[in-house]
Amino acid sequence: MFSNSLLKSYSLATIFVGAMTVGLSQAHADKIVLLDPFAPEANWAMETDDAFALARAGCLESLVRIDFDGKLQPSLATSWKQSSPTTWDFSIRQGVKFTDGQELNAAAVVNSLNRVLTAETPSRTFNPKKVSKVEAIDASTVQITTPAPSVVLPLRLASPNTGILSPASYNDGGTVDVIGACTGPFAVTSYVPQQKLDLARNESYWGGMPAVEEAEMRFIADGNTRVTQLKSGEAHIATKVPLSAKAGLAKNKDLVVTSVEIPRTTGMYLNNKKAPFNNPLIRKAVQAAIDTTAIAASAYEGGAVAAIGPFGSNEPWAGPTTAITRDLDRAKALLAEAGVKEGELSISLRAYNSRPELVDVAQIIQAQLKEAGIAVAVIITDWAGMAPSFKGATYDMAMMSRGHQLDVADPIGFLQADYTCDGGFNMSHVCNPEIDALLENASSIVDNDTRFAIYKKVSTWLQEEAITVFIVHNSETNAVRSNVKGFRTHPLGHYYVTKELALGN
Repeated sequence: MFSNSLLKSYSLATIFVGAMTVGLSQAHADKIVLLDPFAPEANWAMETDDAFALARAGCLESLVRIDFDGKLQPSLATSWKQSSPTTWDFSIRQGVKFTDGQELNAAAVVNSLNRVLTAETPSRTFNPKKVSKVEAIDASTVQITTPAPSVVLPLRLASPNTGILSPASYNDGGTVDVIGACTGPFAVTSYVPQQKLDLARNESYWGGMPAVEEAEMRFIADGNTRVTQLKSGEAHIATKVPLSAKAGLAKNKDLVVTSVEIPRTTGMYLNNKKAPFNNPLIRKAVQAAIDTTAIAASAYEGGAVAAIGPFGSNEPWAGPTTAITRDLDRAKALLAEAGVKEGELSISLRAYNSRPELVDVAQIIQAQLKEAGIAVAVIITDWAGMAPSFKGATYDMAMMSRGHQLDVADPIGFLQADYTCDGGFNMSHVCNPEIDALLENASSIVDNDTRFAIYKKVSTWLQEEAITVFIVHNSETNAVRSNVKGFRTHPLGHYYVTKELALGN
């Protein structure tokens, strides 16, 4: 039996140190404006990435949270324990209210979690394959039952997808009204779709009084526009700034730029379901033709390192230890072995523009594959424009930056979602029952070293079979005006607007 002490001491191995354009002179003196590229797109359905936007805005909270040092901590639950091999009991924090005035209790928690659990398209984190039942066993205790023993269930509950909303926030038809919905340090006062959230501090916040009165979170996909608004003083914080702008921003005495390594890897995803990438020889040929070291140095201007697989070298579950070395002769030989004549293979490569470096990477890969005799057509869209080709398995290759602890603060969430037969984010459309069985077994293994050894084995398989061509391990670069206090880069990108954010002189 496990207590919360075991998992509260669990620390991410990868912890690193480290219309709307109103000028600040005209804005409220105690208001922070933050710019982020990713706008909500699903009417605030908690099973989607919209939940992450609401958490980053300082509104949404879950039962537990991953803190800025990567440790699992209490949030809306004060403690938790494994009461049987397949059940976990969470004690709900008392005296907490949603900003619409309703009390937080076990019934409200069960309502939110069951809506995610029964969603038509379940979340990658919290779904019927991982959770079989959520129920209130008394007014302040929620019990969660899993189909099989799971040591990582509390880590799943740290995801914004399991955020708790007021029962009154759920509308008929499945949409969510986020005004008054949350328990966090900030409450949504208005929302302009695809443009911004207006926020006011929650003066009854259970965690203490937030430092600033108001905040505004603007959704601006173009990185250069975010940089321009930050430099002009129209905004205080710009997240995920283009690396091409980093050096110039660092020279500005009114700005502070930070780059923090995070558990995120950019890869070129290959559609394993259809030709040509249902042939492992062609996947490996493409992998051999890519110079990841050159890409890290040029497209990322040294702000990333060549990938050694899905996980970075200082993560205890990393399988390969070195990056793939470019070998054009091997690439051409593999193509010949696959029966592909020189100049015969023509494929497409998709990239989305909210991460501007991906466009540069796609163009570099286009040139590198041309040297191997492979013609590549680059297609640039926004994420919404690219997603259907992923889900429908119609694409050839696609660039994607993927946080491997974003959904669950343990690699099992990423590996099961992305690389198992029925994974909720299996954009590679790969299926290997042996890998599925390995990962299913890992979810019940208490010993970290034993569990991590399974992740290493899967990581090595992904690299050796070129299921995905892993390009670089990423850092996140954010910039703030020098009078901003208390801003930190969260290792999983869960939080931006926090109660500690403040404006100084």
